[in-house]
Amino acid sequence: MAKKAATKTATKPAKKAASKPRATKSDGGVSSDDNEALSGWQQRALDRSLVDAKRRALTKSNGFVRASMELLDETGGLAFTVQDVVDRSELSLRSFYQTFASKDDLLLALFEECVASAAEWQRGRMAKHDDPLEQIEVFLTSLWTGKLSAPVARALAVYNLTLSATRPSDLAHALEPQLEVLLEPVERGIASGQVRNDIDSRRLAEILLHTGNAAVHTTILHTGRESPADVWAFCLGGIRAD
Repeated sequence: MAKKAATKTATKPAKKAASKPRATKSDGGVSSDDNEALSGWQQRALDRSLVDAKRRALTKSNGFVRASMELLDETGGLAFTVQDVVDRSELSLRSFYQTFASKDDLLLALFEECVASAAEWQRGRMAKHDDPLEQIEVFLTSLWTGKLSAPVARALAVYNLTLSATRPSDLAHALEPQLEVLLEPVERGIASGQVRNDIDSRRLAEILLHTGNAAVHTTILHTGRESPADVWAFCLGGIRAD
């Protein structure tokens, strides 16, 4: 009887799996698995992408705001269209709506820029004085003597009133640069004993700013005739320490 040949089973060494990047989506995005941390190179790549995207978005938004400012200066109003802004900026309509949800959002950005510019101008005028009461006076009276033309000032005054009725929180945020400039001398006045200390300093600055703006609006819109001197005399009586 023939001997049955013994069979040997050859054992091959297992192949070493090649190292792979962490799992990613099929479309190239990083996995949304919250439990999976990004590797160092993935995080750096993502950070660079976000920075570049933010830079491009900011460049576009600045272009649209600059174009709207030019149109405001030229026309003296806010009746220009989105297409007018797009044409002036030499950017695309698609880029506009990637940056702003609507013309209303663009106008808010324009208003914010105007307020910020006015605040820096007022800060420069106030820097010429050391006394906090004098600085507050300069701030309030300068609301009547801004650098804007009469039509532009009127258009922004009307828009300010519109925001107060429709988007009060956005208006408060937009006025923040001016409020911060005014708050500085108010706090110094309280510290020196020249300004009353029974009202919170920020609240006191808000009252002064709103009083001044309201008086300026009545003058611009020809619904009142409050003079800068009269408004300052009224405010000084209200904030001076006993």
